[in-house]
Amino acid sequence: MHTVFDYLAQELQNEYESEYDLTLKKNYSTPKIYSANGNLSKRWYVYFSYREPKTGKLKRQTPIYANL
Repeated sequence: MHTVFDYLAQELQNEYESEYDLTLKKNYSTPKIYSANGNLSKRWYVYFSYREPKTGKLKRQTPIYANL
């Protein structure tokens, strides 16, 4: 017969496992624009991070520049 403590221990274990499950985490961060505080004489670019398959950690992608 299960007790309340057994139930809580199981729920805690499930919560811990799902918190660190990398399949639930995003593979990419939201792209952001570096605007140099609105200074038009400086170079602006878009940057984001992606999840490295081997390590499972986010890695910064090379900034994307465009001539506008």
